[in-house]
Amino acid sequence: MGRIIRTGVSFPEDLLKTFDRIIGDLGIASRSQAIQEAVRGFIAMNSWRIADEEVAGAILIHYSHEEHGIEEKLTDAQHEFLKLIPSSLHIHLSEEDCLLVVAVRGRASEIKELVRRLRGIGRIKQLTYMIMPIH
Repeated sequence: MGRIIRTGVSFPEDLLKTFDRIIGDLGIASRSQAIQEAVRGFIAMNSWRIADEEVAGAILIHYSHEEHGIEEKLTDAQHEFLKLIPSSLHIHLSEEDCLLVVAVRGRASEIKELVRRLRGIGRIKQLTYMIMPIH
């Protein structure tokens, strides 16, 4: 561990209250320690975006199947990137909401393009991913 550099962070009040509750629940000693942990997680989750290496992971897409045409658009996008997608899983969350889990493997630049394409579909409630380098 290198030299410690102090910095300031501003939070909306509600966000800080939630953060403090989670810190307490996890038994983390201080806000500084929790922020360092959060930054490390952020870096681990996103470092694949700055290097074009071989990666693998999953993209999770929460959407309403009642949104006209969305399932067809999601399927079309997957077909465009077929060589990156070894598998996908459709999960029914409720009568109207679904979760699509798309397993991916390929060059980071190709996965980034797939994520952009999926985000561009519109009317998705949430899109998140966990991508990691293959070493």
